[in-house]
Amino acid sequence: MSNDPMSGRHGVVLFSTMTTTTAYSVCLQIARSHYENFPVASWLVPAHLRGPIAAIYAFARRADDVADEGQVDISERLESLRALRQRLHSPIMTDAVDVALSDTMNRHALPTHLLERLIDAFVSDVQHQPFTTWQELLAYCSNSADPVGEALLRLDHSPDEPSGESVECSNCVCSALQITNFLQDMAIDRGRGRSYLPDDIPTVVERTYELFNVGRGILNHLRSRRLRWEVALTIAGGVTILDLCADREADNFRPALGLRHVLHVLRRLNHVIKGKPLVPGIRALRDDSNS
Repeated sequence: MSNDPMSGRHGVVLFSTMTTTTAYSVCLQIARSHYENFPVASWLVPAHLRGPIAAIYAFARRADDVADEGQVDISERLESLRALRQRLHSPIMTDAVDVALSDTMNRHALPTHLLERLIDAFVSDVQHQPFTTWQELLAYCSNSADPVGEALLRLDHSPDEPSGESVECSNCVCSALQITNFLQDMAIDRGRGRSYLPDDIPTVVERTYELFNVGRGILNHLRSRRLRWEVALTIAGGVTILDLCADREADNFRPALGLRHVLHVLRRLNHVIKGKPLVPGIRALRDDSNS
């Protein structure tokens, strides 16, 4: 039998024969070929976790692509998401993402409900109703972002269970990153007919800093030193983007990290590691540079 891949709908990658090695390799390619603010399964992550992290990301990327198919009828997108949910329980063992994700879930005892919550978030995207309160925004993040962080935490602690405190910190970080991304993409989301943020943007920004302040406690719970650095850098990058969002003059400007922000990120990394208060924006960096 041939091991040549065949392309399928929604990024399905089918092989006539399949090994977990091949499946993880495909997932890593998917993870590294999509633009994101923050690297997925980078070299800082311990080698044995890169494949599992990429498998989770590839699954989320696939479901996100289904939800974002704006030209496809809503009922058809919902049916596709229902099929992806079913495949969490009955994976297609000739599909690279299914094989890698199934192996990850079995090896590390990841609860299926974590990934089902991601599906719930994408269903919410398809049936989108504007969020009008902070509580509605957090409820969405609890499905769209928090499960990914908890899955990463469980991979780090495998085969042990992470503590409730560590999960709470992880949830705060993931929600903060998700909301920061919404702030960053306000104009893009508005153009797609989606409104994820309540009208009181200054309060959203302030509360997002508070989430980062609580969430960085996750660094005290991660067992892998390399993973701690990865997460610390991710938090520093997220806070930097939040700084840029808080400081911009127009909502239609989309701030993004570049080489000119390296010093900014490093200063924020210092704040994260040393436990300095993550207060809003550029002021914090000016005060820091004068201290």
